Amino acid sequence: MSGGLDDDRLAVLIHEVRSPVAALAAVAEAAAHSRADSARHDLVRLALAACRAIERLVVDVSVASVRLVRLDVGDVVRDAVAAQLVRGAVVEVHVDDDLVVDGDAVRLRQAIDNVIENAIHHGDDAGVVVHAAEAGEAIRIAVSDSGLGIPDDELERIFEIGARLTDDRPGSGLGLPLARSIAEAHGGSLVAVSAPSTGATFVFELPIPKRQPETAASSS
Repeated sequence: MSGGLDDDRLAVLIHEVRSPVAALAAVAEAAAHSRADSARHDLVRLALAACRAIERLVVDVSVASVRLVRLDVGDVVRDAVAAQLVRGAVVEVHVDDDLVVDGDAVRLRQAIDNVIENAIHHGDDAGVVVHAAEAGEAIRIAVSDSGLGIPDDELERIFEIGARLTDDRPGSGLGLPLARSIAEAHGGSLVAVSAPSTGATFVFELPIPKRQPETAASSS
């Protein structure tokens, strides 16, 4: 694309940069009041991750662009939750060990951030619960809130760019479509499960990498 960003890509960039910038500000504020070296170490790590995310987003705003490496997506989930806790959100997390995928840590973090923030905005005082575990041939990440829920006929529309259920909640209508695009770019999926007055659960499924067959040891 020659020239500057078109309106859609600029909207994506503005939306996605907002989250790591807010995380960076919250981390900096917490670090300024922290006296414990161990706490500061964790805060600095989160700040550096936010800085790298901002740099990456400014360079490349195409959600279809993923750089796959073998990684433990549980670490990505824990960092996403830690950033929300620093901001004062109520988020409970349960993450199993060894949740290995072929993924792009920055892009997956974007997607998980977007879904958790959506749950925070549409949930209630009970907060948000995040589960990550192996499920068959996939890694499943579920983000649940206890809000008003989503009507059946809106469960797909919320993934359309610009779609919003209500005008009285924050949001641009970009976060969920971007999160689904990122999941699909990893060969996975993102769906919503809900009913009115029962809250909503957003479920990522990411494929587990196929194990390479072991080569037979050569005879001596």
